[in-house]
Order: sequence, then structure tokens, then C-alpha cells
Amino acid sequence: MEKMVVVLLVSLLILLSFVANALAGDAVKVVLGISPREVGNVLPDLLEEFERENPQINVEWMKVPGVPGEQHSLYVTNLLGGSPTPDVIAIDMIWGGEFAANGWARPLNDFFSEKAREDFIDVALDPVLLNGKVYGVPLYINGIHFFYRKDLLDKYGLEVPATWEDVVESSKKVLAGEKDENLVGLVSMWARIEGLFMNYLQFFWGAGGEFFDPSGKVLVNGPEGLKALQFMVDLLYKHKMVPESVLTYKPDDARVLFQQGRSIFMVVQSYVWPMLNASDSNVAGKVDFQRVPYFEGHPETRTICLGGWNLVINPYSKHPEEAWKLVSFLTNLESQLKLTLHTGNLSARKSVFEQPEVLSEGKTALKMFEQYMKAGNVRPSSLSGSKYPQLSDIMQSSIHSALLLEKQPQEALEDAAKKIEELMSE
Repeated sequence: MEKMVVVLLVSLLILLSFVANALAGDAVKVVLGISPREVGNVLPDLLEEFERENPQINVEWMKVPGVPGEQHSLYVTNLLGGSPTPDVIAIDMIWGGEFAANGWARPLNDFFSEKAREDFIDVALDPVLLNGKVYGVPLYINGIHFFYRKDLLDKYGLEVPATWEDVVESSKKVLAGEKDENLVGLVSMWARIEGLFMNYLQFFWGAGGEFFDPSGKVLVNGPEGLKALQFMVDLLYKHKMVPESVLTYKPDDARVLFQQGRSIFMVVQSYVWPMLNASDSNVAGKVDFQRVPYFEGHPETRTICLGGWNLVINPYSKHPEEAWKLVSFLTNLESQLKLTLHTGNLSARKSVFEQPEVLSEGKTALKMFEQYMKAGNVRPSSLSGSKYPQLSDIMQSSIHSALLLEKQPQEALEDAAKKIEELMSE
């Protein structure tokens, strides 16, 4: 009898092993393309949870660069070649029209109903809607914020500056008092990247500017546009409160300098907040943020340049249903709540901000969300549609040429306006 029990147990173990191997062999691999820069501290746990709930799906995380332009080039190259991976792609909200128009994203109407869309804010969902079809699901939203050293402002009896004129004066006073050659007034992302255009727009909007008039005419070469670009030049060469090396800075370059305690102010995306307050940060507990400043006389302007990322499904994916399961999981209420509380980015789901955890623990998230609603603004991607990447590239080139003193600000903006007018008329 004992021998028979042993034989049965061995047989059962062999059977279970066979079944496990068979199941593993049938597992589908779904490749997710997304940068770790803004979701890296929660995504591993979320993917592990997803695989536990969906044992027939294995997720491979394709970690792409943190700079949007580099991601865009990588994805477009893959899609033009008809590559089936990554199956799920995180795209910048400003690429929505381009991806939809070029057939680079699978329509999701069969998966993502109108009822399900009601919980997402319009500013996040609109970029992936085209001609009655929905091409993506919002993963998160963020925005550029004005970060400041509250300890230094307190030390010199200064209020948090509301205007750019106040920023200059406060910077001069702190720098004069600190007498630290390693300390600068302001850092940001002024390399020739999308972030440079976002930075320019905050100054442009803060001067009362609008990129297009109601008829579609480009207004960037008007007085507001000139004021914005001249101010950027002056920050570098007249006020000398921005280091010349900022012309090579991407967001993390600025964040590192600020986190080391070497800048009074910083303007970058909100994802940096957890890192600034980490245990190894030199400025933990010494920093705060507010809406991006405006120029005197324009307190009503909306100066926070909003961003965000949507998840789309590769039209060439061999596993669209499994890909949708992953998209659905990452954008459900529970996953979005974790993302909002722990990454510095915010969910685009309205219901997240009604959850007890956010109301009790997410004071920073609520503050950001309220500022987005009050002062958030969007890049001119809706009017330019699939031409937005080219428009942005024109602006980046023109802005950078002025910052490098290769062109006068007015000349740079006139050139940009002319090229954009030609682009929009094609």
C-alpha cells in the first residue's frame, strides 16, 4: 500500500510538471514599450501583479530612452518596418494625431467603450480621438512646474515669486547673499528637445501669447513671442542666472543639479518630485512647487505646459487581445491610484481623485491636479495634427539659434513663423 501511494505521488508530480510546462509553453509574450524615467518605481510591481492575474501572458518590458524625441524615432522606425513589437506603446499625447493618421495605432472602439471613456479628462483623451475612433487610453498626465528652494527664500525673507520679474529679483538677492560660485538661479531643459519648446511656451503664454489666431495664422513672431524669447536670452547673458550649460540640459540634467542643491529655482516636469524628496536628496524637505510664473500684468494666463502619455496597441501586433488586457490593467482604477500616489505623475481618471487614499495621503497629487485645472495649457498639437512634430522641430531650431546668439530673437521667430505657415499650407 505504501509503495502504491509513493507511485501515485510521483505520478502526480510528473503530471503537474507536464501541465506546468505545457502552460508555460502556451504563454503569450506581450512587449511593452515605455521609459522607466517616469513610471519605474511602480511599473515592476504592476507588471508582476498583472502576470499573477494573467498567467497565460508574459510581459517583456522594452525600456526606451527617457527623451520623447528619441522614443518617437525608435517607434516610427519599427512601425514603418511593420514590426509587431512592441505590442503596447506608450506615446506622448502630442503624437496622437500623427499615429492615428498614419495607421500606427490600432483603433480601440471594440475594447474601449464610450461609457468607459467618461472617467477620463478630456485634455488627456482628446489627442487619441480621430474621426469617431479612439486610438489610445490615457496612462498619466503631468506638467511643467516651478520648483523652488523654500529654505533659501525663507533665509532671505522672500515670498515665492509669482512673476518672472520677481524670479529675477529673488535670484539676484539669494545669489548675492550666498556668494556660492556653484549656485545658479534657474535650471531647466533647454537642449534642442521637445522640452525646450515647452519651456518657451510657458514664457510665451505668460506674456499673453497665443500660438494661432482663430483663423489659423501663426502669431509666434508677435510682441508676446519676442518678449518670451528675449527673456530667455537675457536669463543667459544679461542676468546670468542660468548656466550656459543649460543649452545641453535634458530634464534629468536639470533635476540632478537642483537635487544637489546647486540651483534656487527649476522648471521641469512633475515626475521629479519623489526624487527631490528621496532620502539621498540634498534638498529633501527643503523644496516646494507652484504654478509656473507669468509676466507682470498677466496673472490670468495659463502657464503650466501640460503633457501626458497614452497607451496604444501596435497595429501589427500578433496578440491584440492580450495587449488590450495589459492596457486595461495599467489604466484601471487600482493601478492608476498607485501611479498617482507614488510617481509624481497623475492619473487622467477623475475617479482617482475621489479615493480616500488620495484625499488623505495624496496632498501633493491634489495640489498638482488643482494647479493643472487652474493654469494648465496645451501645446498647439490639436490644430497642427500630424504636422505637430515638424512644427515643434521648427520652433526648437529657431529658439536654440537665438539662445546660441546665432540669430537675433526677432529674426529667429520670423523664420519660424514663415516655415510653419508653409508647413500648414501643404
